[in-house]
Amino acid sequence: MRPEKANPIYLLHVLREYSDETHILPMHEILKKLRVLYDCEIDRRTVYNYIELLQTCGFDISTYAENGAGYYLREREFEKSEIRLLVDAVCSFPFIPPDQSRKLIQKLQQFSSRYERKQYQHLTVVRQMRKTQNKQVFLNIELLDEAIEKQVKVRFSYLTYDAEKNLVPRRSEPYTVNPYGMVYTNEHYYLICNLCGYENMSLYRIDRINTLAVLNEPVNFGEKSVAADSARAAIYAFIGQPETVEFSFDKFLLNDVIDRFGTDIDLSNDGERWSVRVAVAPQGMRFWALQYLPYVEVKKPEWLRQEIINAIQSNRYEGDT
Repeated sequence: MRPEKANPIYLLHVLREYSDETHILPMHEILKKLRVLYDCEIDRRTVYNYIELLQTCGFDISTYAENGAGYYLREREFEKSEIRLLVDAVCSFPFIPPDQSRKLIQKLQQFSSRYERKQYQHLTVVRQMRKTQNKQVFLNIELLDEAIEKQVKVRFSYLTYDAEKNLVPRRSEPYTVNPYGMVYTNEHYYLICNLCGYENMSLYRIDRINTLAVLNEPVNFGEKSVAADSARAAIYAFIGQPETVEFSFDKFLLNDVIDRFGTDIDLSNDGERWSVRVAVAPQGMRFWALQYLPYVEVKKPEWLRQEIINAIQSNRYEGDT
């Protein structure tokens, strides 16, 4: 026999695993599962008392008196739609390795009944070939969080792909940086930091960080608000001092512009074209604008406009000859 004090927990496990609104457990089934799974021999009256105890502790259990069929756990930590959303996110995030994606999905599924989990049994991790090879991602996040909290420096090797499509160190010398924070942008998770000895802010993909070490050296940087502003103004992971950029675009791009820059922008239109003023990292804006030619025209600052013109003129592709 198992310890009697654990019986209410065994009952909760049974309700979590085997009950939901379409799989209501009658009392005889509850007693059977407690006996078979946990060697727990109790009577109906004791189960009633345990259910009342669990309800008092905040667990929302539907009873026979309410539904006329039996008992089931009505509310869980996550709704089915929330679990589905989180599972889909884990599948799509390229910075989570495939094996860890599957483990995370399995953990999320534990918040639903075994019957609800069946809908995920044929789920495959999408965009498998885009998943990182680096298995240290979660350890990196934990160590970086520790360093940011303690306000100390970190040292790491930074990986890049070689011609054989393997991740290898970008350089032999490790990077030593002052970490500010972490941010998710452009489908990747980044460390916001600056290299020791430099003032400019940088973004490093956390899934490309390897052999990370937390140092016992205090950070040396300015106000964190500067880093936060730089991260918010980053486009496609290009980071830098935000600068006011003015551009116009064809009206069919309105949704794309708001999706990329948000609603906190100065926006006006003259019928066919829209005009925008937004504070962003200029190099990121350059990259974004080049993707939407000929539907976007950067007007200010003049130096950025000229850079885009030069990039167009230096295009190596000359068309069919």
